[in-house]
Amino acid sequence: MTKYLWMNLRSLLTNPYLLFWSIAFVEFWVFMWVYVFGTGIPNVEAAVLGYCATAFGPIVILSISSAASGIAMTILYASKSVRYITKYTKLSPSRFLAENLLSSVLALLVISGVMFVSLLGVFSSKFGLTPLPKAPIGLSLIILLAALFEYLLSLFLSLLLVYLRAPRAASFISFVPLVLGFLPYISLWINFGSAVYVSPFNCIASLCYYYYSGDIPPTGGFFMPGANTLVDVNLASVSLVGWLIALILIDVYLLSKMRGVGMEEVRII
Repeated sequence: MTKYLWMNLRSLLTNPYLLFWSIAFVEFWVFMWVYVFGTGIPNVEAAVLGYCATAFGPIVILSISSAASGIAMTILYASKSVRYITKYTKLSPSRFLAENLLSSVLALLVISGVMFVSLLGVFSSKFGLTPLPKAPIGLSLIILLAALFEYLLSLFLSLLLVYLRAPRAASFISFVPLVLGFLPYISLWINFGSAVYVSPFNCIASLCYYYYSGDIPPTGGFFMPGANTLVDVNLASVSLVGWLIALILIDVYLLSKMRGVGMEEVRII
């Protein structure tokens, strides 16, 4: 590993814009979950745990989606430099991707940890209970996979802009992960059925619920009356891993093919 990894990590964790949108902005949704959506939740341990498990997945996805959008878009602004160092130095495209990925995922994990502590604190203040996860190791692994997926998705969109030489679309494309991050919120009222396995965001939310509460979640319609089908957690895990593998292969390919975008083109964004 090179100094780039630690310098990039420090830069991300001290970026005020990234911290605002990934933490301060999402805190609004934490309070909405507890003090608005959760007004009818009885002050019973099992009920509070299940409700916290329902909230945790969408909250974490929204937080790291906000952060990942900003992280990966830096590739667009540094694309000329990245192209140079991966071509003329020992830092190969795959090694650059590995170090950029590791430092970025570490930053996303720190942000996820802050949101986890915040969620527990607000729930404890409201209900007088601390709803700790039933399977913390499994939940930690899912958070890691979620951070990895969000980063790879945002990196793919950024590299695609560079590859197609379309920086004008950056202002729109940068919000795609954040917009898709609201899919788990939609499933709170709508039953996605088998389509839940197609959406990696819903797979992440379902697996977070499973490892947090110890119960198998429905495919949707959490807040709607009536019976719903349950998620196959094994199939959801396979789907998520499949998305990760596909994005890694695509990102490495695009990184090796990109020629960079000049600053005169970036200024039009």
